[in-house]
Amino acid sequence: MVDRIDARLQALGISDRKASLRAINKPDLIRDIRRGKNRSELSALARALETSVDYLEGLTDNPARPGAVDQSQPAAPTIPKPDEMERDIPVFGTALGAEVTYWSEHDGDVAVEQTDLNTGEVIDYFRRPPALRDRRDVYMLYTAGSSMAPAFEEGSPIPVDPKRPPTIGSYVVVYLRDRDDEFAAGVLIKRLVKRSASFIELQQFNPPATFRLEPRQYRAVHRVMPWEEVLGV
Repeated sequence: MVDRIDARLQALGISDRKASLRAINKPDLIRDIRRGKNRSELSALARALETSVDYLEGLTDNPARPGAVDQSQPAAPTIPKPDEMERDIPVFGTALGAEVTYWSEHDGDVAVEQTDLNTGEVIDYFRRPPALRDRRDVYMLYTAGSSMAPAFEEGSPIPVDPKRPPTIGSYVVVYLRDRDDEFAAGVLIKRLVKRSASFIELQQFNPPATFRLEPRQYRAVHRVMPWEEVLGV
């Protein structure tokens, strides 16, 4: 039953809490069912999940409600309304930092635009789309400066994935090793063009520059998520 409830939650793009409120106007119905309690409200829950009690109890594999026009087709996912998505993805504060100089294989020392990031300062929250329902580690920030235009204009919001390793060609947020503060960090928002055991090579667009960092110069590389991935397109 729990697996089938989860399947319907995913198909509808809603949370346990939202479905429970739809069913009985209380937030804990599905939580109680997960704990083996309170199966007396299955009929209301089935209506909230746009399915049948028989489907939830495993008596049929067809999730469509009785009386649906075409029961042979699975229910189409519903795009949630903005007020149905939790507004809880943190947006951390950023500011344009001082330029830093790095070595370029072709141009020697080049000036690179740096961003000051404060992960202890949440300045806003974004709504959480269904594709990020279980990704509580994802965060967002606003770009500072114009070094990555036109990919990211100044002030553009960008979603950041700290877990999935970036691939060559990905945009990245590189945390530099120039501060001891737990929250404040100097970061580079650039494009990853090459990676080896001894360096990473990054690209910025304005002014055009490609440069390298050794492992001693940075402490983490987080992947910027494409918007089509964030939205589940």
